[in-house]
Amino acid sequence: MRIWLIGADEAGVEALRQLQKNPNVEVIVTDTIDRPKAVTDRVIDKVDAVENVTQVNINTLAKRMRPDLILIDSGAAKRNLSRLSGAMVYAEAFQNEIAAISDFPCIII
Repeated sequence: MRIWLIGADEAGVEALRQLQKNPNVEVIVTDTIDRPKAVTDRVIDKVDAVENVTQVNINTLAKRMRPDLILIDSGAAKRNLSRLSGAMVYAEAFQNEIAAISDFPCIII
């Protein structure tokens, strides 16, 4: 199984720890920064790509990565938008829109 993890913050780190227990699962990790929590906590050595995933490019990127499942770390988006007023509500709506538009199965964690 091939899983694309978008964002590697708290929930992403926990998901990675669980997914690493199964050698049949391949996880592709992208984040908007090159050293997210999963890298600083040494859960992974590096992200596979630094990408800003949006409603506009989710399907183009997914077609390139060919995942069976997409996981979106909700904390990673909130981290990136934390300086904006009302960022939590915006980040949640943004992630829900990405999941709705995606042609691939998508779960927000």
